[in-house]
Amino acid sequence: MSIAGEQMIFTFASPVKTKDVSSVLRSRIKAAALVGAVAAAGLFATATPASAVAAPTPGAVCGSGYKVINSKDLGPAVVYLTYNSSNGYNCVTTIQENPSAPGVIWMGASIQKSGGSEIRDFGNYGVYAGPVYVHAPDTCIKWGGGMYDYVWRSGWEHCG
Repeated sequence: MSIAGEQMIFTFASPVKTKDVSSVLRSRIKAAALVGAVAAAGLFATATPASAVAAPTPGAVCGSGYKVINSKDLGPAVVYLTYNSSNGYNCVTTIQENPSAPGVIWMGASIQKSGGSEIRDFGNYGVYAGPVYVHAPDTCIKWGGGMYDYVWRSGWEHCG
């Protein structure tokens, strides 16, 4: 039997003919597969049912010192624009309103400063997309996000 993290080692007490080795290995592989299947079934049998997950706050996603300065409600999610006045960075994150576990959905967050390239994080996520950051004191930005098949993006704003 193999336990997670241990290696399975086959030893034979007496010399065995070649054709006997293959039959012994086949029977041991079948036994190991059966043990693995039983162990996996036990994990699923003891798993707790899916339940709601508490949505994180924009400050928890972006980090200490970030305050919400704007948001866009997408229905099942909200795109948040935050700013940290001590370092001059903006942060965008898209957070599900009522996330449930387990599962992932397509979500995204993006930000761009005037004269710069768009920084984005789009993909399949469980609770939130992002954070994406840009250093943009005294510079206009575009920010946005999306969920499912809906993407929203602001115009140039927050220029000061």
